[in-house]
Amino acid sequence: MPINNQKGFTIIESLVAFMILTTAVIPALYVSRLANSISASIRNNMAASGLAQEGVEIVRALRDQNWNNGLPFDQGLAGSWRVQYNSNSLIAIADNPPLKISNGLYNYNSGTDTIFKRTLTIAKINGAVQIISDVTWTERERSKDVRVESYLYDWK
Repeated sequence: MPINNQKGFTIIESLVAFMILTTAVIPALYVSRLANSISASIRNNMAASGLAQEGVEIVRALRDQNWNNGLPFDQGLAGSWRVQYNSNSLIAIADNPPLKISNGLYNYNSGTDTIFKRTLTIAKINGAVQIISDVTWTERERSKDVRVESYLYDWK
């Protein structure tokens, strides 16, 4: 039987092409997956940093409220608390549920549960008020934490 000139790929050519394609695609997929993971981690760190700073700002507003009401600047601040952006009081820590998010705002009342928990520890130290705002969450089975520390003084 005579051998005809056949056109097309042989099995070996197909395997070589498959190996070359696989060698190019697998690293690209890995890099893409890694970039997504890093992006999510950065997004969580940014959100946690904002929440921690917000905690300090809320306590600063409560200090100012004390001044406006003619009270000592540090009255009612010492202890461990939760805070909410739209509340003019400190909330007992209790079981410290996760923050919820609704329309881009974090709160404890309504919305979808998030991964973040925020605790404020406020102490009187040498005539000042020390605020430690701590935001914790779990990411890829690891505990993460962002902590902001600030001091308030009776400068008024």
